[in-house]
Amino acid sequence: MKEVANLADEIVKGKGYVLIPDVLSSSQAEEARSAVLKLAEKEKLDGKVLLDGKRERLYGLVYKGEIFELMVQHPTVIAVVESILGQDMTLGGFSAHIVNPGATNMGVHVDYPYWTMKPPFPPYPVMEIQVIWMVEDFTQENGAPVFAPGSQKLCSPPDLVKFSEISQKLTAKAGSVVISHGLCWHDTSVNSTNKPRVSILANYAPK
Repeated sequence: MKEVANLADEIVKGKGYVLIPDVLSSSQAEEARSAVLKLAEKEKLDGKVLLDGKRERLYGLVYKGEIFELMVQHPTVIAVVESILGQDMTLGGFSAHIVNPGATNMGVHVDYPYWTMKPPFPPYPVMEIQVIWMVEDFTQENGAPVFAPGSQKLCSPPDLVKFSEISQKLTAKAGSVVISHGLCWHDTSVNSTNKPRVSILANYAPK
């Protein structure tokens, strides 16, 4: 499909990421967000939530609800990911990231496995694709992700000065997804609202 090929080309050879709106309906997005917040409350009592200051991470979501099963194998996402990684690609992780009020930047980074490797990183084969599911509206104020367009082509760890000069904050409506190259420099932004901001992260790797 030409559209899938164009999206894959943008991820690998263009900006390093694409934003696709309306992948989930608003009701599906709200179902996923509510499920994450309920799970977080329960798992905090069991000591299973990874806490990092104002941030919370929940792992293994694929086993914890039908809405998550739908998301992790959504045909729109899978078509793009398989066109880059191959049809035998595998799921590396599926987790929720809760950015609570007052949370600051996470820190500019590339994704696993690149951050474990010695630079310069290999441009091919692509070793990781990340999908950020926006299960609520991502705004300028609530901690939307920030990406440096084209940085995946540099095959290097982030340069903080360059990142500050070229990075762009990605805002969109609930139900949108960002699909990005693991080498594309990115960060979260500050959540200056009074509500937690929830995203769900899927990581895919070649078999």
